[in-house]
Amino acid sequence: MTIDAKKCPICNKDNRCGNEQNQPSCWCSMESFPDEIFKLISDEKRNKACICKECLERYNQQIRI
Repeated sequence: MTIDAKKCPICNKDNRCGNEQNQPSCWCSMESFPDEIFKLISDEKRNKACICKECLERYNQQIRI
């Protein structure tokens, strides 16, 4: 399986990772990711690509309901 570090491991869309775009930092460095969100990622994709902001926001909205 090939893993694209620029694709979100949950939705497979562009994760807009600042680290992959050669920016000094990424939006995700200022965010908090609940441990449970990582359970949505398969073992082979975990820790290999950033979760996108949209998936993080969708997850956070769902757990508040």
